[in-house]
Amino acid sequence: MEERKKLGFFPMFASILAGMIGSGVYDLSYQLGLVASPGAVIIAWAVCFIGMLTFTLSLMNLLNKEPEGDGLYVYANKAAGPLGEFMSAWGYWMSGWIGNIAFATMMMIALSTFFPVLGDTGTSWPAIIVASVVMWALFFFINRGVESAMIINSILTVIKVIPLVLFFVVVVVSFNFGVFTTDFWTNFAGNVTHGGFDAQSVFDQVTNSIMSLVWVFMGIETAALMSRRAQSKSIAASASITGLACGTILMFIISILPYGVMTADEFVALGEPSVARMLELYIGPIGGHLISAAMVISILGAWINYTLGPTESLLILSDHGLLPKKFGELNDRGVPTFSLFLTTLLGNLLLISMHFTEDAYNFGYSLSASAILITWVFITIYQVKRGIQHPDDPGRVKNLVIGVIGCVYFFYAMFVSGISYILLCGVLYVVGFFFYYKARKDEGMEAAFNGREKLAVAVAAVAAVVGLVMYVMGM
Repeated sequence: MEERKKLGFFPMFASILAGMIGSGVYDLSYQLGLVASPGAVIIAWAVCFIGMLTFTLSLMNLLNKEPEGDGLYVYANKAAGPLGEFMSAWGYWMSGWIGNIAFATMMMIALSTFFPVLGDTGTSWPAIIVASVVMWALFFFINRGVESAMIINSILTVIKVIPLVLFFVVVVVSFNFGVFTTDFWTNFAGNVTHGGFDAQSVFDQVTNSIMSLVWVFMGIETAALMSRRAQSKSIAASASITGLACGTILMFIISILPYGVMTADEFVALGEPSVARMLELYIGPIGGHLISAAMVISILGAWINYTLGPTESLLILSDHGLLPKKFGELNDRGVPTFSLFLTTLLGNLLLISMHFTEDAYNFGYSLSASAILITWVFITIYQVKRGIQHPDDPGRVKNLVIGVIGCVYFFYAMFVSGISYILLCGVLYVVGFFFYYKARKDEGMEAAFNGREKLAVAVAAVAAVVGLVMYVMGM
């Protein structure tokens, strides 16, 4: 087997940006313009940034003080035992391959600019065929080596930022502060009342914005997840903080600028993806073509990211005896081929089923974002638990406060961003528990689940039933 190269700061940092700057940034102003005014969007960004900052600071603190182990999941184990680690990693795996559906549909929408036969929904049969080819091409590419894939991703990240800078320049020139401040708290598509600040309305707008913002923050955990492939844990931690700051600034600017050019009703009416439609309006068809090409490159980078991460999570679970050994079998390039194949196959099957769904992009990113919240919350839970268990730890009070704020944020996000999606995740958890049970028995465990774990399994089963009923009933 070849000796694995260790990754430095830039590939780790670029991998984070590749995840954050995926499909969401190009359509974020459209999604926010449907439900929120500029004032509410600013508050929503502040809430999400603080929440994700607490997550990143918690992760950096844990990586520095307890650097042993693999990425995120060792801390979920310390927070809630082996089942907690399994739920964290399995949730990340679910989030990745489900999120790839959103990438696939948005990439096909972008490609339809050049190939109209693909249709404008991303789920026509021609679009699904092309997306499937891309999906399996990525399988063969990644199967040749994880480190090479991350380096290519770094190059793609640099390329895809350039059109966003062009959008920034063009829109800033047309920015009108008077337009931006008019109906500052009520300027969003479909709003029939215009007036001053109303606390309940603003709270509802912020709440309705959370899921879209959670989606664009996905990828921030990549450096930690791949930390055992990094030159050091401190490099992984630094890449996380820098990636969060740079990604947030860029996406905030892109999402808020349209409110200073026209009303939300007007830029939402331009259609999706909003960045392409606005640039097309100002510099002609070449603007739309440029952004569409950039979207294809951007989504390709994020797609690589969201195939690497889930595959890595299954490998770690297998290494820790929480999934059958088959999931951890490596090829001569150090890639768990079976896990990569399973991730790709399930993503492809779900993509095919999206032909019969009205809004595949929204479904994909909503379910994916819900699953990642389950993974993230374990980090802040252990941050709190560790602070309680180590009363003499330097910075204990600060770290406790950070952990508590993070826990509050994640549970809030789970509740307001669509509890039905959280319940639907229970279906895949129930399936996963069978593999977990087999792995624990293979490890010689007399009881795969202890008392508390049996309760957790029962709760997940109930959630699965309720989620399925709600889904079938269209709720």
